[in-house]
Amino acid sequence: MGYLEGRATIGPLQPVERVGVPSPTPPPAACTSRGLVVYSATSGAEVARFAFQPDCRYSVSLPVGNYRVELDRRGIDTSRDLPRTVAVVAGQTTRLDLSIDTGIR
Repeated sequence: MGYLEGRATIGPLQPVERVGVPSPTPPPAACTSRGLVVYSATSGAEVARFAFQPDCRYSVSLPVGNYRVELDRRGIDTSRDLPRTVAVVAGQTTRLDLSIDTGIR
């Protein structure tokens, strides 16, 4: 087994964000209402589906192999970082951080 882990950045969280003013931290519900779907890169079969933790992090244990990772789409969320193919190696952690665009303008 190996591991896939990372952190999602979610935003914008409000219609107007000002230059030089940090974006607000997403509330836990904004993280836990989103997640990822992992498919076998070979067969296309779904291997795992999970939500992010309240701090927008995730970690999943997977058998060794190649996987296609996609956003578990809800609403108008998109990510330029996905889909992505990743390799999971025995006893190692593959890191995949990503940004989710909420579509709020």
